[in-house]
Amino acid sequence: MFERFTDKARKVVILAKTKATDRGDDQIGPVHMLYGLAAADGVAARALAGLGVDAAAVERELGRASSAGGPSPGPLHPSGEQAGDAEALAAIGIDLEEIRRRIEESFGPGALERVPLSPRGPLNWSGRLPLNDQAKMSLALALKEARALHHTYLGTEHLLLGLLRVAERNPRGDFAAVTLPALGLDPARVRARVLDELRQLQA
Repeated sequence: MFERFTDKARKVVILAKTKATDRGDDQIGPVHMLYGLAAADGVAARALAGLGVDAAAVERELGRASSAGGPSPGPLHPSGEQAGDAEALAAIGIDLEEIRRRIEESFGPGALERVPLSPRGPLNWSGRLPLNDQAKMSLALALKEARALHHTYLGTEHLLLGLLRVAERNPRGDFAAVTLPALGLDPARVRARVLDELRQLQA
């Protein structure tokens, strides 16, 4: 449910999508989500900063990843759209039309169409940028993390914990084997830092 996402968690998803679009990437992957977490305010950003990682560091890693070749696109529906992206977003409560409505409330009708976000031209909201399989899984696992912590909301801390779970489940994937080590991030240390941040909030 969309209302379960905190405003900061919603901002993370928007930042990840914007960064992927700006770079001309075909999919939103875990590293784009990590960028959003580092760039947005919240528990995750504080935990990452405490471990020496900020948005600029993640952006440098994005640059290295693109020069080495990006991920291959996921399977396509016969219609040509990436399989499952809209369903995955809906399942974890991200309503793109609701995000659009809120942006237009703040910046006026047609605000998204007025802002060119990539060399391909203005953002076409109906042409959704798909999440890759690991990013989809991270959102599903973020919900599990929230439930395990008995939280009734989904915040940046849960999104980061979901990314860590993806890395643990896919240790040979680029995110676990390349991105996290390049940033000096050990999943166990990051998790401990997130939980410590949460304890400080509750103290």
